[in-house]
Amino acid sequence: MVQNLRFLGFGLACTLASNFGQTFFISLFGAYIRDDFGLSHGEFGSLYGGATFISAGIILWAGRQIDRVDLRAFAAVVLVGLALSCALMAVAYSPWIVAISFVGLRLFGQGLLRHTAVISMARYFDTARGRAMSVVGLGFPFAEATFPWLLVLILSPLTWREAWGGFALYIIALHLPLALWLLKGHGVRHAKLEERLKAEDQADTSLSQRQLVGDWRFQMIVPAALMGPFIMTGLFFHQVAIATSKGWDLSLLAASFPAFAGASVLSSLLTGSLVDKHGPGQVLPLFVLPLTLSLLVVALLDQPWSAPLYLGLGGLTVGASSMLISAAWAETYGVRHLGAIRSLTSSLAVISTALAPMLVGWLLDAGLQISSIALGAACLTFTTGLLAMAPARALREKKQNPAHKQNL
Repeated sequence: MVQNLRFLGFGLACTLASNFGQTFFISLFGAYIRDDFGLSHGEFGSLYGGATFISAGIILWAGRQIDRVDLRAFAAVVLVGLALSCALMAVAYSPWIVAISFVGLRLFGQGLLRHTAVISMARYFDTARGRAMSVVGLGFPFAEATFPWLLVLILSPLTWREAWGGFALYIIALHLPLALWLLKGHGVRHAKLEERLKAEDQADTSLSQRQLVGDWRFQMIVPAALMGPFIMTGLFFHQVAIATSKGWDLSLLAASFPAFAGASVLSSLLTGSLVDKHGPGQVLPLFVLPLTLSLLVVALLDQPWSAPLYLGLGGLTVGASSMLISAAWAETYGVRHLGAIRSLTSSLAVISTALAPMLVGWLLDAGLQISSIALGAACLTFTTGLLAMAPARALREKKQNPAHKQNL
């Protein structure tokens, strides 16, 4: 039990540290960086967007190494990489050095540390997989609620460069040793996993991403998996357009965001328990329904109370998404190749969230109203749920008959 709690602590430590590379955190330094280097909003956004696309390409290779490398070594390399990226930001003397730092922060922070947390929980927990991923996922809303005001305190006595240097020192001196201590005894845990995989006949064979993309189950789950972050990113980026079309004050939307955070946390915890009890196949076709309703609220309602309703419903899908989809991959393909699977889906998610603001912007420029865009998105979201029904049925059959195997 103590080992399990310590391992949960490792996952939580990874999610917390990953927030150094999250957009909400980096954006808090946007004004300082733009002022120091004379960048416009567009130039700053282009640097950041380009770095994000590069990191998405690298993670296709780097993410799958967690299937081959000892978890302790993998976590250490990722944390050192994050610390070096923070240090590079502290000494950046040109926009191009800032861009390289962005690549590192997005790759090691937002990408690989989150990847490490999700994969390790999904791989080494079996009967409590859903709840483990739900608990570890609490690191994200906790950081979103605490990091901004902590940063205000940090920047009172320090410059923005000194702050990034402090983050690098903290990661190397405290967070890295803590993570490795929390992994104490991992060799025994991994040996038990290998014994279980042999008993379940999960052969130590390679799974190429080409094979994965060609598998019908992957093809029918991925659209639903991408829909939550894709849709909500597009809506968040154009929230001014939403507020204007509805006649809402921006302060109303700002005051409604706790509904999104609260619903996300509640959904994650509830979905984790449901997955452990009934399996991901029971939940998979249903988790996009709240997002569908959220989009219908945006399309059809203008009342002030509809703002927290739309955000709360969207939060239900987003909160369930990461944990549920990772559990579905584990049940569908086994846990041996989770790194390869999630590195591919992570890259697709990054690309989709980068494209969403542009797509919504083009539709708005073409003269479409927010209500029309939301209605079309609702139909698309509902369709992805229908697509997920077939692989969900296969998962339910597998749970009812564990001996039943499906091969690529």
